Amino acid sequence: MKRHVSFLLALGVLVLQWSCSFHELPTRRSGANRLGQSELERLFLTERTVEFSIIGGVATVDYFPDGRQIIDWGSGKDVGTFRIHQEEFCSAWSSVRNGEESCSKIYKISDNEYEFVGSDGTSAAVMRLK
Repeated sequence: MKRHVSFLLALGVLVLQWSCSFHELPTRRSGANRLGQSELERLFLTERTVEFSIIGGVATVDYFPDGRQIIDWGSGKDVGTFRIHQEEFCSAWSSVRNGEESCSKIYKISDNEYEFVGSDGTSAAVMRLK
């Protein structure tokens, strides 16, 4: 009986790990490259404006070298901070996500597009450089 329970527990852990990385697998297979620490720093630690597709339009985000960020989605705005930590992009907003920090791995999918992949392995957003 102990072996059966151990087997089921191990199988459950494997299924959980596989499901969390399910989205990352197609991203990697498509030729997208995950950005490392120095690549993330080069991308975000320079002043730049980017766009994210959202329901009903586009959100524009301005990133600044001091870690500030400003988002405008047409019907509202928010301010926040970001940091590059352990090869992930981490951000927090004043009101978006109730101020909770969220970290993502980032994959370069084209010359001007980057995909944010959350800790659960799902695509969080696609960013386009302006």
